[in-house]
Amino acid sequence: MKIIIRILAVLVGIIIVYEAVHLIWLRDVQGWAILSWMENVAEDGPSTKTAPENIGSFSQIQSFNGEKSLLFVDILTLSSLALTVVAAWMLWARKRKPARSGRWRKSFFAGLAVFLGVTALALSGMFSKQLDISDEAWAEISAGLKVGDVIAYRKEKWSARRELFAEGKFPVIGYRLFRYGHLAIVVDDPKVPGRKVLFTSQSRKGVNMEEDVDSLRTHNWDSWRLDKWRRIDKDRIREGVLRCQQKGGHFFGYDFTGMFALWNENLKPEQVEDFGNEYICSTAVVTLLYYGGFESDATPRRGLDLITPYQVVRARGRFVKPPDFPKKD
Repeated sequence: MKIIIRILAVLVGIIIVYEAVHLIWLRDVQGWAILSWMENVAEDGPSTKTAPENIGSFSQIQSFNGEKSLLFVDILTLSSLALTVVAAWMLWARKRKPARSGRWRKSFFAGLAVFLGVTALALSGMFSKQLDISDEAWAEISAGLKVGDVIAYRKEKWSARRELFAEGKFPVIGYRLFRYGHLAIVVDDPKVPGRKVLFTSQSRKGVNMEEDVDSLRTHNWDSWRLDKWRRIDKDRIREGVLRCQQKGGHFFGYDFTGMFALWNENLKPEQVEDFGNEYICSTAVVTLLYYGGFESDATPRRGLDLITPYQVVRARGRFVKPPDFPKKD
């Protein structure tokens, strides 16, 4: 029994130290730093095989936090868990019993009660805070978003944990592992001229445009803009959006094999018939951009290759001339 307690104490201790390091020194690092290598981009991508004038890249334009992070919740959670682990070690993992076992026992139950209580309240959403922003201020921010801007979503850690553990939204785990957890691109609404909507893919929805830019008001996100957007074929972007909308909008429209890096749909469609019906958010964006004339270095190089949102916006690529639409009889 002591061996099991020691193993558990060591494992939890490692987690506490790792979270404390992130909290104190790596606060600006989104996701797990030890997984950052997975978001590297291939050094021999399409941009290395073209003339300099054909190379394109993204630059960050805006950053917005619609959801506030509460530091005291993290501190209280980690400190209470640390107290629980130390007390458990003193009571049940050491060979010698502590001189004041009664105090250590009280410390153990006190730390455990605080940890469970704070965690339960945090997962219930009690500590979640939305940014109070005026309509005028938001209108100015949303006006800065242009068609073609890629929206990379971040999420406050307790909000991500709540959706993952309390609501069972498994794809939310990406927010905890990587810098960004979701991706969308701003496009014109094919049905409402002048209205800017978000083209993306989501679990149990598939590829969709259900949300407009005003939905970003309650999220944390960064906007990235592709240079030389004028070289993108806007008609092909519209056609690709319509094609994906026709084939999406259902549970099987989300690429779960792509989410686990097992297999991806055709990410380089030449004609509209080449579009698949299963994409994750990042592959939906790179596929649409390819169809419009931009081949990203983030496209997979092998079968087991996950394309993350950060890969898409950090990668360079090359502009290519898309094939002409087939002539109608």
